[in-house]
Amino acid sequence: MSRPAFSLFQSHLDLAKSYWERHLHPHSIAVDATCGNGHDSLSLARLCAEKGALYCLDIQKKAIDSTKALLESSLPDGVKHNIYFFNHSHETFPKEIPPCDLLVYNLGYLPGGDKSLTTKVAGTLKSFKNGLNLLKLNGLISITCYPGHPEGAKEQQALLYEVSQLSPLDYLVCHHSFENRLKAPSLLLIFKRK
Repeated sequence: MSRPAFSLFQSHLDLAKSYWERHLHPHSIAVDATCGNGHDSLSLARLCAEKGALYCLDIQKKAIDSTKALLESSLPDGVKHNIYFFNHSHETFPKEIPPCDLLVYNLGYLPGGDKSLTTKVAGTLKSFKNGLNLLKLNGLISITCYPGHPEGAKEQQALLYEVSQLSPLDYLVCHHSFENRLKAPSLLLIFKRK
């Protein structure tokens, strides 16, 4: 079954990728904090890993292995040497990760994996706060939220409260959601001004 046509974007992920494309340049440093099966990592690698770098994290080894396999089979050799993998929770960032231009979260559970293993509010908020410090000036955080399951709804609510407390002098915040599809995924963007 094909998705219905809509001229701006087909899904929340298409919308997120359009922001990434506009934000990143060949020398950018990007972090995929929840790399899952690697589809976001692949998009990010194509945008910046040839001259910049991509850091991929996931707490599940299965996710890291899937991401490595996808990137290995899909990217030319010249890009692969600037991609780093960490079987590590996104709650804290490994010290090897430098300040970044883009930090991406795709919350929830691993597609095709155990749905009981999902990101949780406490860990996501801790990671978000650490991520603000990891972000370079003029850096961007992109968070895809999934309010269609109970923990995802709590995560989205907690994140929306957290970003509402950020100073508008220091950050610009935008939340894209489908207002007539209340359980549909949404996209939260945080741009660091200072």
